[in-house]
Amino acid sequence: MPHLSPGLPLLQQQIDHCTACDSMKPWRRFGPDASGTAGTGYLLVGEAPGYVSWKHGRRFTGPAGQLIRRALRQVGHPRYRDLEDLFYMTDTVKCHPAALANPSANRAPKRAEVRACACYLSRELAILRPAVVVTFGKAAERAVVEAVGQEVGLKSPVRLMAFPHPSPRNQRTILSRYESLQTFEAALTKTFRGLIAGLETRKPRRIKRGA
Repeated sequence: MPHLSPGLPLLQQQIDHCTACDSMKPWRRFGPDASGTAGTGYLLVGEAPGYVSWKHGRRFTGPAGQLIRRALRQVGHPRYRDLEDLFYMTDTVKCHPAALANPSANRAPKRAEVRACACYLSRELAILRPAVVVTFGKAAERAVVEAVGQEVGLKSPVRLMAFPHPSPRNQRTILSRYESLQTFEAALTKTFRGLIAGLETRKPRRIKRGA
């Protein structure tokens, strides 16, 4: 496990120059502004960047991400219209796991890839000390639970809000918990509305770039 500075900018540089997974090197394309805000105390964790997100250099912009973004816009808040306004965003695996036969297709990250990135998620949690972590998919939920258990100095308890992955291929899992896709999206909107309401009663935190 490499030594990681507690600062977000330096951590991002270390992620950008990571060589743990040779096959993932071409699939890293996120600038420092792609992660959103570190000032709200809210962390959003996905499984891995999809091809569309990688192509545009913007997180959560594929079909699944668009559903999440639409749910936030339904709140109708003038300040928190985009995920970047409300969350610091990351993924269990930092690079797009491209399929060998079709690089534009998404595949599930391999266990070795998840293990290689585990130290980065742990450091993000230690730096951000989030009050709330929202996860999408079992892999993201499991990774956060493991990382929280390894880190000290986090806000205790960290509130974990776990949702099914909103991929169209995951409809069976979604419908096992919600009456319909519309009900699922409405639940996301309700969650986002509650998180925004929580911010209205406190000032956003400031995290120094060199902290």
